[in-house]
Amino acid sequence: MRAKKFFHPTLDIPNSRFYIVIMAADKTANSKSKGQLTREHILEVAAQVFAQRGYSETRLDDIIQATGLTKGALYFHFRSKSDLAYAVIEDHKRHWLEQGIQEIAQHDNPLEQLEALSNLLITLVSQGKTDWNIVRLADQVRSKEPPEDLISPLQSWVDVVADIIERGKAQQIFHTKLSSQDAAAILVGSFDGLKTSNDALAQGDTEKFRRQAHALNTMLIEGLQRR
Repeated sequence: MRAKKFFHPTLDIPNSRFYIVIMAADKTANSKSKGQLTREHILEVAAQVFAQRGYSETRLDDIIQATGLTKGALYFHFRSKSDLAYAVIEDHKRHWLEQGIQEIAQHDNPLEQLEALSNLLITLVSQGKTDWNIVRLADQVRSKEPPEDLISPLQSWVDVVADIIERGKAQQIFHTKLSSQDAAAILVGSFDGLKTSNDALAQGDTEKFRRQAHALNTMLIEGLQRR
């Protein structure tokens, strides 16, 4: 089987400080093994259960019942609830980053890349509770059973955005005195904060969130640009 490599666009830049390689299997669902399909099914169902109940309130028995599988089938792939939660987080993070990198690859200009990535982020945040609740799941798992190597999905987004801003600064598109990491953290964190506020104040009104998110996107990106 031959795999496709999705490279972050900055790999073309010598000594780039940040890169991501995502290995996407070049095969159809029909060619996957039964074990792979079972693992994917468990991850998909577990993400929904964790999103609905939260990490602390979720029992492995809840997930086993929701999957329709036996306890042995689940334990064959995942040793514990925390092991399963880590896998759910990593699976969603890989999927998000793959989408982000493919979106970035369609544009050459850092400003266009940032706008495209921000629009994708708005879509991911607003398309359903399961996806963005994975960010909450990462926070919950970290507070209960902190692994040394668990990187928040938000941090992964911050790193990608910071790299775009850094290249935009090199091309005199963005303010050069700004810290790229700080600017990226503000941009990504603002979307997360707006989502939290929308859930609390507007009962998760998706259309209102999207409208406000696009306004926030415009303000933040215009603020980054040199005049």
